[in-house]
Amino acid sequence: MIKFFINNSCLGFHVINLFDTNVIRLLEGENIASLATISPRGNPQVSAVWVDFDSDHNILINTALGRQKERNTRSNKKVALSIVNRLNSYETVTISGLVIDRITKNALLHFDKLSQKYLHISKYPLHQARVDRVILKIRPLKVNYTLIPLQVN
Repeated sequence: MIKFFINNSCLGFHVINLFDTNVIRLLEGENIASLATISPRGNPQVSAVWVDFDSDHNILINTALGRQKERNTRSNKKVALSIVNRLNSYETVTISGLVIDRITKNALLHFDKLSQKYLHISKYPLHQARVDRVILKIRPLKVNYTLIPLQVN
C-alpha cells in the first residue's frame, strides 16, 4: 500500500542554482548520474556516470577521450543530467547545462578522487595506460529538485 502525504516536504520545486542543500547532498552522495548528450546526427545518447562539482558549482564529469559522450559534446555543448538518490528513488535532481570546458590536466587524479568517492579505494583499479581522460565542465542553466514524500507499507 502506498500513501502520499504532504507535511513540511514538497512534491517538487525549481531550484535556481546548485547552492541548495538538497541538491548539494545528492551531488556529494554516492549517487550515479545519467548524462544525456546529443550526437552530431541528432540522436540522444545516455550514459551512467560518476558526478562531481567544483567550487563554482559547475558539474564535473570524467570520461575517456573518444567515448561517445565526449565526442557528442564536441559538436553540441548542450547536456542534461539526472541524479536519483540511491537510498530513496523518489528524490531526484535534474540539471540542464552547457559544456563550457574540457580539462585534461589532472584528469586521471580526478578520476582517482571519484574512485575514492564511489568505490572507497584511492586509485581506480582498471586504469588503461593508453586511454587519456578528460573532465567535462558543465555550467548548469536549469536545476530542478524533486522529492515525492510517500510512505510504502
